[in-house]
Amino acid sequence: MTLKTYQAPSMAEALAEVKRDLGRDAVILQTRNFRKGGLLGFWGRLVWEVTASPNLNVPRRITEDRYVSDRPAGPADTAPPAKAPAAVGPPAPPARPEGDDRPPRPMANKLNDIHRMVEALLSRSPGDRVPAAVPPELHAHHAHLLGQDVPEQTASELLQELSGQLTGQQLADAELTREALRKAIAGRIRVLDEPPAPAGRARVIALIGPTGVGKTTTVAKLAANCKLREGKKVGLLTIDTYRIAAVDQLRTYADIIEVPLQAVLTTGEMHQAVQAMSDRDVILIDTAGRSPNNRLRLSQLRSFLAAARPDEVHLVISATGNRPCTREVLERFLPLGVNRVIVTKLDEAATFGVLLNVSTDADRPLSYVTTGQGVPEDILAADRESLAECILSGRFGEDVHAD
Repeated sequence: MTLKTYQAPSMAEALAEVKRDLGRDAVILQTRNFRKGGLLGFWGRLVWEVTASPNLNVPRRITEDRYVSDRPAGPADTAPPAKAPAAVGPPAPPARPEGDDRPPRPMANKLNDIHRMVEALLSRSPGDRVPAAVPPELHAHHAHLLGQDVPEQTASELLQELSGQLTGQQLADAELTREALRKAIAGRIRVLDEPPAPAGRARVIALIGPTGVGKTTTVAKLAANCKLREGKKVGLLTIDTYRIAAVDQLRTYADIIEVPLQAVLTTGEMHQAVQAMSDRDVILIDTAGRSPNNRLRLSQLRSFLAAARPDEVHLVISATGNRPCTREVLERFLPLGVNRVIVTKLDEAATFGVLLNVSTDADRPLSYVTTGQGVPEDILAADRESLAECILSGRFGEDVHAD
């Protein structure tokens, strides 16, 4: 049996390569993913590996318990093979008496089913789903975008748009085509192009979102940058009193950068706390994580926000979440007055289509992305060109940078 191994940035690209090299009869034997490069197994790029064989010597068709080959039938065909190699499969069944019309044996049916299943899986390779309007030169890009969790409709629209802009000669230039696609992706990512105008008073900024997305750490990063790099007077408020550890964590950061912190228990206290910090340039509010399915908690959060009257409400979303969950988060939290989105844990993400999907689905600009646990360094202002490069390269790296 001949085995070949293929590696690619996504499963879709690996399968497409298998099909191009080995054809429709290829059999997938094993798949796995791992990180390549980086330091001690961390921060490397995600690689998908597929092991395949041109075939497993499984008969093309089994009828009436006899192997049917592509050569003309002859006298030798009436006798079963002497012995089939162990690696190929079970030995051929003995010839049955003439006139025996019993149904095929179960093993024959199973082999037929396996062969049909393999053909069906290969026929669903991403390359076959490319719309006719997308030229062959862009098929690999289509597979890559799908592998990055970009919806098929969005991927098709991007590539059809690209094919309408470039000539056939330009499409043959891989580097030119890649750069054009990067610009097309960047054009669909909304970011804050200009810093917010001064409010003439304390600017109130609230971070909200589901549990486990890194809101408290992100608040600390923003506070440290405002205080240490921009020289602003900062105040911190938290309503995340459900988790004592979260309050302690934020208090530690507040002590280090020497900014006041107040825990708020009621909406009345929220209003008073904002008024008490009115001499600050920036007031940052950390909130408790809320399940998108807990309508009562979301309603309470709405009341706290109404009392704080924030200028900015940033919805914090993790880059590691899948699209259905992310869309549910958007559906539940956007009505709370969200006007910006922060994408966290970019360094932990396996795919980066979320950067495009969130911008499109939320119809809100991306304000920041976070790239690690470090405070204050691992947070960057969202830059559409760098984020588009993340999607196109399929990896997080030094290409992601602030303006």
